[in-house]
Amino acid sequence: MKKVLFATTALAGLAIGGVASAQGIALFGDARLGLGYNIENDGDLLIEDGDVPDDLRAISRVRFGVNMTGETDSGITFGATIRADNAQGGQGGSDGQTDGSVFVSGSWGTLTYGDTNAADEQWVGDVPGDYSLTGLGELDETLFVSNGGGFGTNGGSTFAANEFARPTVRYDFDIMGFGLSLSSNRDLTDIGVGTGYAADFGGGSWSAGIGYYKFDSFLQTGDPEQIPVDLDGDGVTDGFIDGTVVETEFPDGETWSVGLNADYEAFGFGLTYIKLNSDTADIGEFDADNILVGASFGWDAWAFGVVYGNILSAEGALEPVDGASSWEVSAQYDLGGGATVNGGVRQTYDTLCLGDDDDDDDCGDSATVADFGIKMAF
Repeated sequence: MKKVLFATTALAGLAIGGVASAQGIALFGDARLGLGYNIENDGDLLIEDGDVPDDLRAISRVRFGVNMTGETDSGITFGATIRADNAQGGQGGSDGQTDGSVFVSGSWGTLTYGDTNAADEQWVGDVPGDYSLTGLGELDETLFVSNGGGFGTNGGSTFAANEFARPTVRYDFDIMGFGLSLSSNRDLTDIGVGTGYAADFGGGSWSAGIGYYKFDSFLQTGDPEQIPVDLDGDGVTDGFIDGTVVETEFPDGETWSVGLNADYEAFGFGLTYIKLNSDTADIGEFDADNILVGASFGWDAWAFGVVYGNILSAEGALEPVDGASSWEVSAQYDLGGGATVNGGVRQTYDTLCLGDDDDDDDCGDSATVADFGIKMAF
């Protein structure tokens, strides 16, 4: 990645342990263009009129951001990172910093605020094997409730998605390959713990991690209800309009997770497992567990990957997705100079019927998505 450095000569507010020096700003950016099948421009599953269409469209994106670093005379480092399109979330506002991150680091460890991993995600991590253009819903990412995303197939809709889990506060300390992280959310109501070990062995590298996250109840905002419209009064639905936004109170609970990753020359492998337990007498039971496996292989300019995810069990209110699975195959060719040709195909369980008691024959059908194009890193 090419970087443009700007030296700065003044510090306007932060000086820990002495006057700061060696300030630096590094710009970074990325772009992409190509074609997408049944996906929105960001790679998520496309939903129109409450269904997955047979849709092929042009997709593109350009982003840039900045990494800022500095160091005090006593050796304490500090810095921040933000993308330009996330600038509003980075400045915090009334909700706190939901985009970008800020850190301070020394021999005592590292303290990070903002849009950053919680302690469990920091050590358990994700799996390799995604070389698609857009990410196709990010099947390779483990389903941590702590990351503000969700626990589900992440392809049609998600559940246990706490959009207010961020901003996050995390402390990290590591020594001789061993590490420990602690984290919480903005309101300091959630508790995250992660630990792990990483080492080189037999000509490659491997890492193992364990995570725990205890969270308070939260209000989950879903997609608006789709209301059918009969424009000409002939009794035939001509389309849909957005109705009431669906809100669900998700009870307090906890997740346990474990991950293993290995990288040996041309081969990469990863496995993660996460279990969700959440149950209250008033709302009901929300229990599920998910396994995710990914692998990659490359030689010369080529790289190939495969990812598979499965909800091994789901009980109570989550029972409709019991046994749901998703898979993805993808490939990449390196053109050099920061440009690559990428493409992928994914089949994902359609969770649009989550909580539907109408015995719809289409409920539970899988949806196929794909992309192809050129990625650019600057």
